[in-house]
Amino acid sequence: MKICIRTDSSNRIGSGHLMRCLTLAKALRQQGAEIHFFCRPHPGHSISLVEDAGFQLLALPLHGASNQLSGYQEWLGCTEAEDAIDCLQHLHAPVDWLIVDHYGLAADFCHAMRTRCQRILVIDDLANRQHDCDLLLDQNLLPNYQQRYDPWLDPETPRLLGPRYALLRDEFYQSEAVQREPGRLLVFFGGSDPFGLTRKAVDAILQLGLAPLHADIVIGQSHPEREQLQHLCDSSTRLQLHVQCTTMASLMRQAQLMLGAGGSTHWERCICALPALVVTVADNQVATTEYLHTLGACHCLGSADQQTTAGFRDALHSWLQQPEQLKLMGQQAASLVSLSGGPRAVIKHLLS
Repeated sequence: MKICIRTDSSNRIGSGHLMRCLTLAKALRQQGAEIHFFCRPHPGHSISLVEDAGFQLLALPLHGASNQLSGYQEWLGCTEAEDAIDCLQHLHAPVDWLIVDHYGLAADFCHAMRTRCQRILVIDDLANRQHDCDLLLDQNLLPNYQQRYDPWLDPETPRLLGPRYALLRDEFYQSEAVQREPGRLLVFFGGSDPFGLTRKAVDAILQLGLAPLHADIVIGQSHPEREQLQHLCDSSTRLQLHVQCTTMASLMRQAQLMLGAGGSTHWERCICALPALVVTVADNQVATTEYLHTLGACHCLGSADQQTTAGFRDALHSWLQQPEQLKLMGQQAASLVSLSGGPRAVIKHLLS
């Protein structure tokens, strides 16, 4: 089976789309699939991870700035038609599946790609534009998650909806014992952290007077403050920095509390029963984060532009002194994600 994946990463996009596509690609490779990635090298990209994982990367050209682009097409860097032309130049033979995970791409792109792609899977979170696909995946949980795509899809198009289909790495499905350490924190605001929230969190932790206290600080390889954060962590016995962490599940099973962003990380911590203080760092994270807050599966601190070092310090101080409430939050989070789902559940539909 030949599969192409179209996704991007950058300072603005973050790394979440690329990471979940890599997770799906690795699971498909285990089933014998041949996989190619189409990515643009936007500023702050992480596409070296594609080649590091052993996949073929087809780098698409960067287009010049255009005043005609708006919204998520600015993330794409060109029109859908131009993106399709760039991709098709690399496709000289039909492929079985095209997987699209990009807010800047919709029905026009997919329609153009059908000349080479037999079937199309779209991975989305927004439910805000028309799609031309044979299968749609949205891992988010909202009160109306079963009906969100009714205006945007052919009614006959199959849909994989909800966190049962969250694209989590194998490590999250391994039955390791959870060993929470009192006073152990996990901080992760996404690979690129465009709002500098990691630095505020580190400063807040250093101001806390609680003991015992240890914090694992996780960042991506392209984090703009990597050197400064490394220096701060090296200077304190309370802090340990993890760059492009490959043991996130283990860290989540050890932590008593997480401070971080929404997005795909919600489902990683939920499956690990980890309570969290969550900051929304993108508009598309707001609805799901607020709903999980309502369900008692996390505590929402608000949007990124509302956060301060003092605010983080006070929130951490308050919640770390409520261990029973944290335990209840973790239990509620764990009830939302099935251990029998994930990439394996998605692959069944791709191979059928």
